[in-house]
Amino acid sequence: MKRQTANQTLTRLAKDLASHPLLLFLAFLGTIAQVGLSIYLPILIGQVIDQVLVADSSSVFWQIFLQMILVVIGNTLVQWANPLLYNRLIFSYTRDLRERIIHKLHHLPIAFVDRQGSGEMVSRVTTDIEQLAAGLTMIFNQFFIGVLMILVSVLAMLQIHLLMTLLVLLLTPLSMVISRFIAKRSYHLFQKQTETRGIQTQLIEESLSQQTIIQSFNAQTEFIKRLREANDNYADYSQSAIFYSSTVNPSTRFVNALIYALLAGVGAYRIMMGSTLTIGRLVTFLNYVQQYTKPFNDISSVLAELQSALACAERVYAVLESPELAETGKAVLTSEQVKGAISFKHVSFGYHPERF
Repeated sequence: MKRQTANQTLTRLAKDLASHPLLLFLAFLGTIAQVGLSIYLPILIGQVIDQVLVADSSSVFWQIFLQMILVVIGNTLVQWANPLLYNRLIFSYTRDLRERIIHKLHHLPIAFVDRQGSGEMVSRVTTDIEQLAAGLTMIFNQFFIGVLMILVSVLAMLQIHLLMTLLVLLLTPLSMVISRFIAKRSYHLFQKQTETRGIQTQLIEESLSQQTIIQSFNAQTEFIKRLREANDNYADYSQSAIFYSSTVNPSTRFVNALIYALLAGVGAYRIMMGSTLTIGRLVTFLNYVQQYTKPFNDISSVLAELQSALACAERVYAVLESPELAETGKAVLTSEQVKGAISFKHVSFGYHPERF
């Protein structure tokens, strides 16, 4: 089977998800609504804080406070509905994917199935697709919302203070560099993890289904040795992949905490120097900084799942893109033609053309 690159796999995955246009549209609409309400709430918080410092503003204060309650309720309802849409989209996709693989298996050459092993094929159809669904769920719940939140937060911060926004934009790419550096190294490890998991599943399936044959040939020791070797390889690759991917989140959180502290100090200094920046607007800006930097933490944690999901999708699509058995012709037999005898003439067999 031909191995795909991560970009090819991602492109194929996006095309398959686009085959459910209504669910995809509703999912994106819910994402936009959630981000919009999350961006509007800090504006109201800043206005409330500024109204506290103004005399005889209780009526305006309660109007803004009521708007805050409505925004919080609306955002809660949207955040409740979005996961339902995401799950419906993802599991509709995985259902279709399983059906396509089962249909594909009925049209593949026997040589392909025999070379893969039943345990390996079971791992692709079950474990890999389940892992892919889990990764897609995290991507929709965190990745897409995070990317949109970053873009809208930048526009909102530009409306409040240009200089501090430039500081945010100059400092935050450092966390992206760290995430990208670690993700490149963890993707190869997640590929090896899925491969060794398939080998492990195949050995377990063979040891259970062929237990009598193994005992007849007294091959228990050899099988135990192979299984221990597969377990050790799977444990090593899993530990390395999880370790490298888990270092992303704390690294980006540390960088983002430094950025937040620096901006709080700069904003307070600007207020003390008589800037047009108010306390409420500073609080709004700092909320936007948190909303801007938080997705980097979420995206960094999703990157590990994304690498694992892409590695699983690569193995699944490798089956779907394997060449099918060519139809050589069809003949209709009547009852008079059937003689109940079979003869083989000029028949050869082999999995490889050079070994017929």
